[in-house]
Amino acid sequence: MSPTFSIIIPHKGIPDLLMRCLRAIPVSADIQVIVVDDNSSDADTYLDKYPELSRPYLEFIRTTKGGGAGYARNVGLEHAKGKWLLFADADDFYVDDMYSIICSYVDSDADAIYFKKKSVLSEDISITTERCSHVNKNIDNFLSNGDEWPIRAQMYEPWGKMVKRDVMVKHDIRFDEVMYADDAYCSLQIGYYARTILVVNRVLYVVTYRSNSQTYHFCLKPNELRLRAEAAFRMDKFMLQNDFCREHRLNFFLVKMLTHDRRLFKYYFFKLEEIYPSKLAALQDICKNRPRRFKIKFYLYSFLVWLRVL
Repeated sequence: MSPTFSIIIPHKGIPDLLMRCLRAIPVSADIQVIVVDDNSSDADTYLDKYPELSRPYLEFIRTTKGGGAGYARNVGLEHAKGKWLLFADADDFYVDDMYSIICSYVDSDADAIYFKKKSVLSEDISITTERCSHVNKNIDNFLSNGDEWPIRAQMYEPWGKMVKRDVMVKHDIRFDEVMYADDAYCSLQIGYYARTILVVNRVLYVVTYRSNSQTYHFCLKPNELRLRAEAAFRMDKFMLQNDFCREHRLNFFLVKMLTHDRRLFKYYFFKLEEIYPSKLAALQDICKNRPRRFKIKFYLYSFLVWLRVL
């Protein structure tokens, strides 16, 4: 008998936090838990050290590629059997009543179900944080005005949602196998291809914050800005091609490039007409609602780049 739910958890190098995550998931024949270790140096000792990994209905898959979370999630997708897919990061965990929550929606006609989240400090879960505050904000806005677009297009994280496996199989949706932003384009495709979505005013997932995590010093780590901008550009093109574009994801990263990587800015400046009617339309959009000083600086620099003076 196939499980109802498959929970895919990529992991690398912090087994104690992974065990916390697993303890928040009940042992049930209904729940297939797939832990994909992305080449942790001591992974060959885990089964002896951590009895949680030998519990029923859990598959522990060790990979040696070191391909990042997106690669590990894709490996997990190949093993998933459940009607519903859920994703968790190994340093996060679910709320105490997660099983009753997800069982409440097992027969839903929706293809994707979005839940609220709680954010806490990993080292002291009694301390709340503001990580990924847009998740609850988007949900609150939807419950107020019924606008689906921010839910479908701007919920970049894979966790905090239930997705029908058939949707990902039918449209061959996979995670990008890169170090950063592996989940953004995948999440956009889920939101776009879901025929019906359901938005729930209830917390399912607890996301944690650590000072040494990938979210710390956002876009300042080697290659991070390039990889995130690449994902944003692909998302903008996808939305444009499918008449789904209301806001451009790349804009945020173009502004970052002005400060941190002007060579990258020049590269994307000459690709703007792939996602805008013209460069002028792009500049107007990027400068919208920004201070006059920023607008003058941005237009001047862009004009010099266009003239290839810089």
